[in-house]
Amino acid sequence: MKNQSRGLSVILPNSTKLNMTVGLKDRGQDVFSQLSELLVVSDLHLFGLSVVKDNEPLFLDLEQKLSLYLPKSWRKNTSKEEVVLSLKVQYFVEKAQLIVNNEARQLYYAELKGRVLRSECFEQEGLYFQLAAYALQADLGDHEEPNFAYFSPQGYFPFWIIQKRGNDYILKHIPTLHRELKGMSSSKASLHFMQEALTLSDVPVTIYRMFKEKNKAQGSILIGLASGGLQISETLNGKQKFLYDMPWSDIHSITFQGRKFDIRADGLREQKMVFYSFSVLHSINLLQHISNSHRLHMNTKPLVMRLKEKSDIGTHREMYITDGADLDMEDSEDELPPMKFLLDQKRTTECTNVKDVSMAPCGLEMSVDEPEEMFVDDPEDILRLVELVEGVSVDGPLPLPISY
Repeated sequence: MKNQSRGLSVILPNSTKLNMTVGLKDRGQDVFSQLSELLVVSDLHLFGLSVVKDNEPLFLDLEQKLSLYLPKSWRKNTSKEEVVLSLKVQYFVEKAQLIVNNEARQLYYAELKGRVLRSECFEQEGLYFQLAAYALQADLGDHEEPNFAYFSPQGYFPFWIIQKRGNDYILKHIPTLHRELKGMSSSKASLHFMQEALTLSDVPVTIYRMFKEKNKAQGSILIGLASGGLQISETLNGKQKFLYDMPWSDIHSITFQGRKFDIRADGLREQKMVFYSFSVLHSINLLQHISNSHRLHMNTKPLVMRLKEKSDIGTHREMYITDGADLDMEDSEDELPPMKFLLDQKRTTECTNVKDVSMAPCGLEMSVDEPEEMFVDDPEDILRLVELVEGVSVDGPLPLPISY
C-alpha cells in the first residue's frame, strides 16, 4: 500500500514553525531525520518531538508510527485543525560544555531562554539579571552607547520580576551588567547563560502530571524529571506543594502495570508511592524517558566531574565531543565520546511489538544500578572511546530492581 502523504508543522525552540510533508506510515524517527537535514544539525540526541495528547505534552517514541500519537482525522486526511509537533529538549545535562555542536547548542540555548522567562525561583532574583546580561551579549553583541531602550524586558525577564521592578528599573540597570561583558563572543555568552540557567531548579526539568486515584477525581501529582533524579509535588485546590526530592541513588524501583505507577525509594512513607497516568501510552513513554535520563546521567557523570575539576584548578582548555567520524584520531584526555554513545534511545519495554499500545497490559521495572560489568554491541569502537574518557559507561539500554 502506498505511503500516502500528510502535512504537519514542527515548532522549534526559537518559535520558528516549519511546515513538513510526511508519510502516513512514517515513524517519529523519519520526522526527526527530516528535521536534522532541514536544520543542518548532526546531533539532536538531546532533543525529542513532543505532542499534546489528552491535553498533556508527551514525547514521541521515535520508533513508533506517527499515527499512534496523532488524531484519527489526520490519518483520514479530514483534519481541519493544524497538526503540530514541537522540537524540545528531552534530556538535560549538568554541564552545558557537553553540548558542542554549534547548531544544537543554539537550539538548546533558545529553549533554556524560554524556560527562564517562565521560571519562578523568587529567592534568586539577582541571577535573572545576570542571565539577561548574558543573553543580550549572545543576541546583540557588545553594548553600544548611548542606547537606553535597546531591548524589551519582556524578552529577557520573567513577568514577576517586571511586575516587581518595572521596565524603567530594568532598562536603567541592565546596561551596566551588559557593558561588563564587552568583548565576550556570542557563543561564550550563550554558554555562560546555559550553564547558569541550569542551576535554576525549575528550568532543567520536565513535568509530568499524574493522579492519586485511578478515576482521576482527586488532586494531581506532578513528577519532575531532572538529570539528577525525580522531584515529586502535589496539586490541591490549585496550590502546589513540594513533597519529595529523589536523587537516583535513593530510588529502588519504578514499575508500572497499565496506568498504575509504583515508585519505591528511601524517604517515602511506607517506602513507596502509587499514582496513575493518563493512559498506558503515557506510562510507557514516561518510564522510557526516566530510564534514558538516568542512563545519560550515569554515563556523563565522569565527564561532569572532570569538567568541574578543570574549572576548580582554573584550567580553561576546552573538552570536546567528537562527531563519531574520527574514532581513529590520536587519543586525547580532553576528548569526549559522541553524544549518541552517551544516550542510546532504544526502547526497553515488553510492548515493543504491540500494535495498539493503548490496549496492551504492560509491566516494567527500571534498574538504576551502576553495574560492575557492562556489555556493548561494538566492543572495539567503544573501547577506543573508553580509553579516551577514562572509563565512561556507554552501555545499551538499562536492564529493567534498583539497588546500590
